[in-house]
Formats: sequence, C-alpha cells, structure tokens
Amino acid sequence: MNFDPWVGLIAAGPVSPALARLPDLHTQLGPVAAASVRVASRIANQLKAGQPTRIEQLQSTSLLLVSGPESAIPALLNLARDAPWEWQNKTLVLLDTRLEGRDLQEFAGRGAAVATLDPIDGFGEVRFCVDGDAAALRQLKRFLGAVRAPYFTLEQGKKQVFSAGLAFTGTLATPLLAAAVDCFRNAGLDPKQAAAIAERTLLSTLRAWQKAGRQGWTGVLPQRDLESVRRQLAALEEENSILGAYFAETAHMALELFGHDAAWLQALEQEAGPEEPPAKRRGAAAGGDGG
Repeated sequence: MNFDPWVGLIAAGPVSPALARLPDLHTQLGPVAAASVRVASRIANQLKAGQPTRIEQLQSTSLLLVSGPESAIPALLNLARDAPWEWQNKTLVLLDTRLEGRDLQEFAGRGAAVATLDPIDGFGEVRFCVDGDAAALRQLKRFLGAVRAPYFTLEQGKKQVFSAGLAFTGTLATPLLAAAVDCFRNAGLDPKQAAAIAERTLLSTLRAWQKAGRQGWTGVLPQRDLESVRRQLAALEEENSILGAYFAETAHMALELFGHDAAWLQALEQEAGPEEPPAKRRGAAAGGDGG
C-alpha cells in the first residue's frame, strides 16, 4: 500500500452500488472491516479497493465509511460502537441509508464528527448529497474531491426535507404522469401517442420552471378559467370518478401551495356531484372546523 490509508470502511454486503462506481476509490480506501475477515475480503474484491482486515485495524483511519443494506446498519454501527479506539478526530459517515445525522448523536457525544452521504440518481456520474456537521463536511470534501465525485451540501438536519423533494419528483410524480396518460388514452389515443404527449408536456413544463420558476405556472388554474375547469371536472367525473377526485384534490393543493385563493375551485367541486369535495373531506378528517 503506497498511500496513507486515511479512509476505512465498515461494511456488510451488498454495499452501496455508488461505492463501486467511484473512479478513484482504490487510491483512497485503506482497511475494510466486516463481521469477519472473509466477508471483508469479499467486499474488497467487489470494490477492487481496500485491504480486508479486522475492525481493530481501522484505528489509524480518520474517515470511517459505513455501508450495507438498511437491515445491516444497526449491526455495523454496533461494530463501530464496540471498536477499541477513541472517537476524537474521527469522522463517521453513513452511506446510502434512510438514517440521518441525529441518529449518530451517540458517536458525536464521544467526540466524532458525523455525516450521511447519499447518492442521487439521474446524473451520468456518481453524485452525492451530504448532510453533516462542519468537521465532517471538511473531511468529506477532501474525500469526494480525491475520488472525483461531485456533491451537493445540504443544510444540516434537512436530509428528510431533501428526501421529500425526491419523492415529489419521483414517487409522487408517477401517479400524476399516469393520470395524464389515462386521460389521453380515454380520449382515444393509443398508448404510444399518450406517452409521447405526456413526455412532451412534462419537458415543456420543466423548461418553463427552469426559466421562470413559479411565474411560469400557466394554464386554466392560475388563470382561474372557471368554465374550462368546470368542463374538465365534469368530464373526468363522468369518465372515471377516481381521476376526477385526483384532479380536484391536486388542483386544490396546487392553488394553496402557490398562494392562490382556492375557494372558487371548491365551489366547482361541489357543482360536480353530490359528494363533498376532496378538500372538504380532508378538513373533516383532520377534525373539521371545531364547531
């Protein structure tokens, strides 16, 4: 080993796929520890980086990465917790888990710097978001620069807010896209045509957002085109009541999020059918108006 092994890894297989994609990990990673040296050897071979060893040998490292399946993280943290070293001047980093910095406060209380490091999908190269204290960020900046991995730095303690943003652009966006495609198909288009129009509209919306932000929000809702929205709600209610309810609920929340008065939309929802509008049902589920 012809470099200072300042980075160590405590791992269980399979490790985060992002590790194996780091171009220069082999120039920085030193000792690799796991539940056994045999497991550590397998992980080092998969990464083509690091030297398998016992947990005690990580004492010389200043940056400790922890990586494994979510179910294995508690056991890996126990390995670190029971290790025979002092935590001052060490940085502990959880890689690619739902946990965040506050879940590492026991180690912070022992004097360690703590952080989480999570890969972000959608970029050609491996790119991370970093959430941690100032000392941990300094160490991670050095490490990520050395392995040539771009990153975004989050405000400390805001990892779950960031994760919610990913949910809006991923998990929660998928049903909206599916609803659009269903509308196009119910209007008579074949699946390829429906998908193509949905894709084009989505890309156009993204370009408008990049150019103007919220000022680029246009259409029948921000323009308060009552007649158009009335017709759309009535058509969706006739075609598919689930699509109608989803349209009304999403539109109502969009108006509120963007600071518009949504009372006019609620009136249209009441016209659409005898049932209470989704927004009113939501309020009732939350406890009503207290009356």
